Amino acid sequence: MNVAERRRQNLTSRRKSEVIDSALLWQIMLLALFFLMIVAWIGTAVHLLAKDEHNNNSRLKGTATSSRTSSMDNKQHDAALDMGHDRMVALEVQVDSQRTITVRIAVSYLECPKAYEFLTWMVENQSTECRPCTIYRGEPVPSYWGSTDYPDRWDNGGRWGPPYALVQGGFPNRVYEHVEREAHRPPVRRGSVAWAGARGVHFFVALADHPEWGHEHTVWGRVEEEDMPMLDTLVDGSRSLTVLERNVPVVTNFADPMP
Repeated sequence: MNVAERRRQNLTSRRKSEVIDSALLWQIMLLALFFLMIVAWIGTAVHLLAKDEHNNNSRLKGTATSSRTSSMDNKQHDAALDMGHDRMVALEVQVDSQRTITVRIAVSYLECPKAYEFLTWMVENQSTECRPCTIYRGEPVPSYWGSTDYPDRWDNGGRWGPPYALVQGGFPNRVYEHVEREAHRPPVRRGSVAWAGARGVHFFVALADHPEWGHEHTVWGRVEEEDMPMLDTLVDGSRSLTVLERNVPVVTNFADPMP
C-alpha cells in the first residue's frame, strides 16, 4: 500500500468518526431536550394541581373574608349574617336600639349542602338581599312541656303546646324563593335549626326537644350550647308577644319583629 492510499484510508476513517460523533451529539441533544420537556410538563402539572387545591381550600376563606366585609359595611342595614372558616354562621339579632346579640350556628354542610350554599350566598349578598331578615315569631316553652299529665298532642290542651317552644325567622330575598329540603331529618332537639314548612326560606330554632315532630323537618344546623340562653331571653316575658288565636295551630309572634 502506497502513501497516497494510506492517506485516503486515514481521511475516510476520520470522516466516518466525525459522522459518528455528530450523530451521537444529535442523539444527546435530543435526549436532553426530551428530558427538559418532561421536567417542564411535570412542573406545569404540579403547579395546576396546587392551584386547584388552593382554589378549593380558599372558597370558604374567601366567603369568610367577604362576609366579614359585608357585615362591617352593612351595620346600618342591620346585617344579620357572618360566616367563619369553620362553617359557623353568626346570626346577629338586634334586640333593641341598645343591644344586639350574636347567635352562632354550626351548619351541617356535609348533610345539607343546599342549605350551606344558600347561606353562603346570603352572607355574601346580605346588603341587598336581606329584605328584611327578621326574627318574627317567639313561642315560649310552657311549664307543662312534655308532661305525661297532659294528652300527647300539640293542640287543644296537649303536652306539646301551644306555645310551641321555638324562635322563627326568615331570609327573604329576590333570588331564592325556596331552598331544597334535604333528607337530613334527625329528631329536633333543643338548639336544632331547621327549615320551617315544606317550602320557602324560613327557619326556626327549637327551644326544647320536639319528639312530637318525628322526622318531619330538615335540620341544617345547631346553635352553640352557650348561645342558647340568649335566645331563651327573647321569650322570657320581657318582649311583647302577639297571640294569633284564630290560627290553626295558634301562633305567637313578637309584637316588634327583630332585624
